[in-house]
Amino acid sequence: MLRRGAHGYRLSVWDGDARLFVTDRVEDKLAGTKAEGQGMGVMLQLGPKWLRQFGEAFAPNALRRNAEAQLIWFGLQNPDQYPIRINRLDIALDVLGLDIVTFVLDDWQRGWVGFSKVGSYYNDRRTGVLSGLDVGSRSSNVSLVVYNKVLEAENKGNLRFWRSVWGLDDEHEEMPVTRFEWAFRCYQARFPGLRYLSEYTFEGFLGLLNYATLIWGQLRIPEGGDANHKDRWPPHPLWEELRRYIDAYSANYEELVRPEYVLDPDIKPAYLNAIAGWLAGLQARVGVEKHKGEAASMAQVLSYLHDEGHTMDEIAERAAKKWEVFSRLTGGAK
Repeated sequence: MLRRGAHGYRLSVWDGDARLFVTDRVEDKLAGTKAEGQGMGVMLQLGPKWLRQFGEAFAPNALRRNAEAQLIWFGLQNPDQYPIRINRLDIALDVLGLDIVTFVLDDWQRGWVGFSKVGSYYNDRRTGVLSGLDVGSRSSNVSLVVYNKVLEAENKGNLRFWRSVWGLDDEHEEMPVTRFEWAFRCYQARFPGLRYLSEYTFEGFLGLLNYATLIWGQLRIPEGGDANHKDRWPPHPLWEELRRYIDAYSANYEELVRPEYVLDPDIKPAYLNAIAGWLAGLQARVGVEKHKGEAASMAQVLSYLHDEGHTMDEIAERAAKKWEVFSRLTGGAK
């Protein structure tokens, strides 16, 4: 099925809840234009029904083969020849019997400890009761959404599918289900071993989950008046229960997968444009001041700087100090 695109793509092709986003904004067409270097590839988005059938996390080889097979089904030949980034990976944990309505918002507002903060809460429009909350931004390396999964499934019309996933048949009574859903920007955050589909492993999957629930953010019980020692607060019973489930699921796997931060100083086009503008401006100013009838040459500008006390030795000394700082930040200097 062909539909309108999203995420900057013009069109999307759907096969169940697997979809391929395509565009004509490719490098071949952008070469020689202002947008050169900003070409886009195709983007494959795999939904929960596809993942339930073809993408079990503990079978990475099968997951990779099935993803490549899906690309072939969409008409992309030899997908194994292309590097496939993992732009976003979501991990969801559904807690049956837990009703988000029972959450105490003050517990989350005061007791959440981590790199991101609780951003927003939202209520069901029909009942007015709490239906979800967000921690962090979806555009950041890691984010968390906690929400009423039954309500969301009812709105989307796929509750029967999710009840089958939860092992609930028609004889089981309805029960509340709260979903904890972490979103990871694997390529952007440079998570080692998880930036490309070819690197994906079940151990990496578990390492992400450990990082998110042990390091990135936890729900704790505020204790004492010293907010500077939040890491010493005891974990909230809800978070202890989540961790017990994760430990049982992972057979007490303890490794973490942390993002790798790029500390090299960026030399971006905007920075280069600014430098070029400053130099051009100085050439024009020196040309006017010296009554040259035109902009001064670069050699004349350097001579002017020297006469004003900014000698090559002085500039080199300042450059050496800046290099030392940048190099230490990136681990290059000893």
